[in-house]
Amino acid sequence: MKQAGSLLGPIIDDLGIREGVRLAEIRKNWHSLFHKPLSYHASPSKLTDGELLLNVDSPVWLQQLSFFKDEIISRLSAFGVKSVRFRIGSVSLKGQREAQIRRSKPLTDEARVYIEDTISDVDDEALKASMKKAMEKAISSGRTRIS
Repeated sequence: MKQAGSLLGPIIDDLGIREGVRLAEIRKNWHSLFHKPLSYHASPSKLTDGELLLNVDSPVWLQQLSFFKDEIISRLSAFGVKSVRFRIGSVSLKGQREAQIRRSKPLTDEARVYIEDTISDVDDEALKASMKKAMEKAISSGRTRIS
């Protein structure tokens, strides 16, 4: 009996998708390979001939990551990465959502009163708590305003 990996390897090579599979593995493991804040400001974009292209969300992070280029290559060498190149570009949505949460504003007293008034007639405590949390998040993110 043979392992699936030993059978799939030649098929992947024949199809020419080896680097695509490696890139998918890097993306899947990105947040465990590199912890925040790095993993939220950079994301793998393309893997070609052992060179990984990383999208970085700002010039400041691009400069910072250039100092850690060798360490990044070392951590990704198991995926066939031999060199790394950086460019300004969009990063994963997960990272963007995390950044939005960090930028949230504290609720005003007026917003707290509005939320309490809105949910006061709800009898189901679980539903009330869920509504309160959703409203607090929406208002503090700036996506929803109270009138």
